[in-house]
Amino acid sequence: MNNSAGPLRPTKFAEHKLVSSILDGTYPPGSTLPAERALAGELGVTRPTLRETLKQMETEGWITIAHGKPTLVNDYLKTGGLGILSTLTRHKGYVPSAFVSHFLELRSALMPRMALFAVWEERDSLLAYLKEAEGLDETSEAYVTYDWGLHLILADLSGNPFYRMILNDFGEMYLHMGGMYFEEEAHRRESSAYYEALLEAVEAKDCNGASEVVRQTMEQASALWKSMVGT
Repeated sequence: MNNSAGPLRPTKFAEHKLVSSILDGTYPPGSTLPAERALAGELGVTRPTLRETLKQMETEGWITIAHGKPTLVNDYLKTGGLGILSTLTRHKGYVPSAFVSHFLELRSALMPRMALFAVWEERDSLLAYLKEAEGLDETSEAYVTYDWGLHLILADLSGNPFYRMILNDFGEMYLHMGGMYFEEEAHRRESSAYYEALLEAVEAKDCNGASEVVRQTMEQASALWKSMVGT
């Protein structure tokens, strides 16, 4: 929770506390939540606020509400959608290393195709962005911001809006994890080489070559992460 953004609205406050309790095992999948009065007291919110929160969480797939029965905590990785992904990335302390590995695998599958169509559809716009890499400050913040921006521009220029919608849910997690990754000078050098190789392919109007550069880089990053965390 980012305190600089001010206090959370009551429903968001309740959601944050309740999701944290689900993720830390207080209310694991298959368990039931306390009765409304008790749960509202536990969370420190009014019962109307709790009802609104629970309805939203049911929509995302966290829980199942049944009239006259206790509220059931779902196996959210099976019942949830992109809304759950977005919520999970805001609870970094509970994101397992396997979750990051799964994201990197998804990225490896999607990004090469984004690159292919970005070069095909909007080569000049991509070229302009890649040339900005030449002036990057030697800081973790500069690199992670630029790198995530490259993800987003590839998604935007591909012409498929679903790519951007998927990536949006991972932005906060990526900036957090990537910030640590780019603390290493060697990782910044590797990424600089990636940007240069991609720039060369785009300048040559080589759609397939650009896609291959992205594919190799994404797969190498995924393998590196798995070796680091032992997954």
